[in-house]
Amino acid sequence: MGFFDDLVLPEEPAAERAELIRLVPPGEEAGTYAPPVDWYAPALLPQLATAGTGPQVRVVVTGWSVWPRTATLHLAVFRRTRRQEGDAGRQSGLRVGMLFSDGRRVTSLDGKVPRLVRYTTPQGEQVDAATEQATGLIPLDPGLQPSRRSLFKTDVDLYLPELPPTGETQLVVEWPDEAVAETRTAVDAAALHAAAGAALEVWPGLGPVDHTGPAGTFASVEIGGPPRLLAPPLTHHQRRALRRQEEERRRHVPRADWEGVRWQDWSDAEVIRARLDGGAPPDTVAGSDGATPLHLAAERGSGEAVAALLPHVTQVDPHDDDGHTPLWFAACSVDEGSVRALLDAGADAWTPQLGPWSPGRLLLTTPLARLVADLPGAVSPPAEEAAAFQEADALIAAFGEREMWIEGLGIAFVRDLDEDEVIRRLSADPARCPRAAPEEAPFDPLDHEESLRFVGVTGVPGEPGGCVITQEGYMPGDNTVLRAISRETSAYGIYYNPKGGTFGVLARDGEIADHEEIGLRPGEEDPPSHWHFRFWQRGDAFPYGADTLAYGCAAAGLKISDGRQAADHRTPRRWVALPPELRR
Repeated sequence: MGFFDDLVLPEEPAAERAELIRLVPPGEEAGTYAPPVDWYAPALLPQLATAGTGPQVRVVVTGWSVWPRTATLHLAVFRRTRRQEGDAGRQSGLRVGMLFSDGRRVTSLDGKVPRLVRYTTPQGEQVDAATEQATGLIPLDPGLQPSRRSLFKTDVDLYLPELPPTGETQLVVEWPDEAVAETRTAVDAAALHAAAGAALEVWPGLGPVDHTGPAGTFASVEIGGPPRLLAPPLTHHQRRALRRQEEERRRHVPRADWEGVRWQDWSDAEVIRARLDGGAPPDTVAGSDGATPLHLAAERGSGEAVAALLPHVTQVDPHDDDGHTPLWFAACSVDEGSVRALLDAGADAWTPQLGPWSPGRLLLTTPLARLVADLPGAVSPPAEEAAAFQEADALIAAFGEREMWIEGLGIAFVRDLDEDEVIRRLSADPARCPRAAPEEAPFDPLDHEESLRFVGVTGVPGEPGGCVITQEGYMPGDNTVLRAISRETSAYGIYYNPKGGTFGVLARDGEIADHEEIGLRPGEEDPPSHWHFRFWQRGDAFPYGADTLAYGCAAAGLKISDGRQAADHRTPRRWVALPPELRR
């Protein structure tokens, strides 16, 4: 009689069953995110120690399951009092980590990474699914059903995807919610490596699977998860917030250099004072093109930061590689605090630094003219220059005070012509081009190629006025379009390239007269109009882009009185389909 014969009834031989799935040899990722349980039986390494103690809890190490290159840490949490569970996922829950002999740290809080998981459907189709994968000490589901969980003991299994290097290794446990202070327990890394050699390979010599047989139906459901008492890793947003907090803290730590000072920090007097208190040299080069800290603070338009530096510098008028002083940048920023502080410290306002332009000459064209008008050496600007600035400022003001979205905008200003005539020059019938809001335009704005085949036309008032042609694209500044609309008049097209740069094209009498990049700080060779339209000026005196739009008006010969709707994407326009000969 066999061992079990008296406990069972004889049965007929089992019918042939379809194969659902076969085990394949372990792939490259086997053991990376979970124990290789399908191929190995682990060696069990005992370790019994209390790893953390609180008034009502004990965290106990019960041992290790050791695989050929990895290990699973087994903890047991014992309680003597059960209280109503608080909020799940508290950062003050149980925290577990390991400190390796080489200084590396892995924890149950190391966060998650995106991962693609490939699986086979019951129909045999391979599918890739995206999931978030825990890293560090990876929490595992102990696999206990609710009926088998104890009220006073909870198993916690944490997977370590690499064996720690030999040498001093520590297990670190902390649990603020249960008043468990940070506690360190020694781990025998050498014993883990020795046990890894004893892991049993269950299917040695496992070969590839023959998939030619009939497909079966297979499904599995995973229920449960790591115990709720484990502290979860921080989310991406939480980690970013912590980094920002740490960066903010470090900004105000005294240091003996200017490394790491961000562009926006040069307007923060507290940052400047902290660096100076730490011994940072005030007269050194701290930026590109030979800029000193005083240059950078003045360029950012911060009078308080400039005032913090001035008592420490040996020169109030250092020159950068382009020959500019801090007062030049303060004038370009039109910041009264910076200008006052530098002038009170004796800064030179009148020596030219670029062609005929000095800081004082720039300031005389701004609301801060009163600060330099009565200084020794002051020279009033020529009447012609003053008039040019006044006309440019009037055109800039015509675009209003509200910020505009001009990135990716194409716009052309056409002198004198009304909407009907511009539409006809674009080879369209004005009667078939009614005014419509952007959301009612005859094209899909999300289809970039289709939207390039249409432009919007609308008139702008002025003496003389004219029309604007607009598009979310470059065609209003295209040579073929400008030639078509500029017969016996003039037109100026601008494209605000989202990849960088603002480019203008002037057309007269159907011919292209000039191409240029506009909006950059003027150089010595640039025309006076680049100065008059304040391409040099920084700050909030007018909406971003108003100066280049006004420049385009003037280049086309328009003196508009109201350009607020010219570049407004919400303004209804007359939409015109460009003929094939005007398309690219």
